[in-house]
Amino acid sequence: MSGIEKLRVPTSNRSILMIVLVVLLITVLFFMLPLYLQNRLNHLYETQHKLSQEVTFLQRDALLLELKINQLLSLENLGPFAEQAELDLNAVPVKIMMQGGPNE
Repeated sequence: MSGIEKLRVPTSNRSILMIVLVVLLITVLFFMLPLYLQNRLNHLYETQHKLSQEVTFLQRDALLLELKINQLLSLENLGPFAEQAELDLNAVPVKIMMQGGPNE
């Protein structure tokens, strides 16, 4: 022959079965891959939706806390609280530490 090699055609049952199984496996993977990707994408969208809801709830809670802080910091609320806690500016200070204790 003039240097041309002929390809062997598989003739045994085992080699034909292997070729059929490989082709079948590739076909199954080809049809299963889009379904897997679609399921994965749906799962990611679901996770994104849950996280966006959680972010919305956390932002709502933060706004409610800021509103509560603003209400507590208003001068109208600080005045009665100061009187109740005896924090008047014109009142006589109360002694906290006693003199002549065991340390002196």
